[in-house]
Amino acid sequence: MKSVRAFALAIAVIAAPHLAHAAPGYTPLNDESRKDRPLTLSIWYPSNDAASQEIGGNAVFAGTAAAINAAVPTQPLPLIVVSHGGLRSAEDSGAWLSAALAQAGAIVVEVNAPRPQSASAATREIWGRPQDISRALDMMMNSPTWKDRIDQRRISTVGFALGGTAALMGAGEKMNADLYAQSCASGHAPNPDCAWYAAQDVDLATVDFTPLQQPLRDSRITSAIAIAPEYLAALDPETSTRNVPVLLISLSGDAALPTDASPDTLALNVTLSDAFAVCTEAGPEILREDGGDEMLCGQSQASRLAAHGAMVTAIRRFLGDP
Repeated sequence: MKSVRAFALAIAVIAAPHLAHAAPGYTPLNDESRKDRPLTLSIWYPSNDAASQEIGGNAVFAGTAAAINAAVPTQPLPLIVVSHGGLRSAEDSGAWLSAALAQAGAIVVEVNAPRPQSASAATREIWGRPQDISRALDMMMNSPTWKDRIDQRRISTVGFALGGTAALMGAGEKMNADLYAQSCASGHAPNPDCAWYAAQDVDLATVDFTPLQQPLRDSRITSAIAIAPEYLAALDPETSTRNVPVLLISLSGDAALPTDASPDTLALNVTLSDAFAVCTEAGPEILREDGGDEMLCGQSQASRLAAHGAMVTAIRRFLGDP
């Protein structure tokens, strides 16, 4: 428990609005080679510089303190690619996680792609997210600044929700396109976006899932962590090409992880909402006034920070620091 409290305190410093504290370095890297899907990488790395800006904040969620363009590390460090949230999560919604892992000693890259503006466009995210992870690795390996600062023996992916599914697929797990296409049909494991698809008359059974049947594994990935991943029931173990360690983290309230899953599993007594940033003081009231779920903010800022500490601790233990 001591380690959880220590991480909660560290994350509290990172997330606090007081910019005098030391904070992880931060710099963006953009790729517009695909006009239909430009990527922005939020790159976090260890730093002792003072925080100068907050990343990822809005009226509901607090930003994460960062030292913009701090001096980059000189020695090779592990690389962690973060794919956070579902179809409509905000850019840099995993900043709290990226920053904490960076201060623990890694180069951490959160992948930000344009969020789909329609349910029809959203059907392509199931293969788009793992492709984004590979593009992020290409960008880092080809970057004059970063390519020599990456320990290529330690390249991990960490994902939450749909990002967790993408992390598994990047590690070699294979999605069964037929099962996924039936995920909104009765009798199947619930697809979290079925209501959105139905509201816009999108029938998954009519979507061309040919790209989903193409290889999405990235052989550079040496381990993966999936936090409350979606569509586990549609993964096909018989076609899996995964040969790297994988950790599945279950959060209270998400679908139960299969007891016979080959990857390691860990159940944490924190909620799905706790995978998001600490809320601002006004956050619960704003959600309530807008008709949202104020419980997205959890019980308190302190409990949210403790939950963050538990997740960071679990990830670090699995990766062996960070």
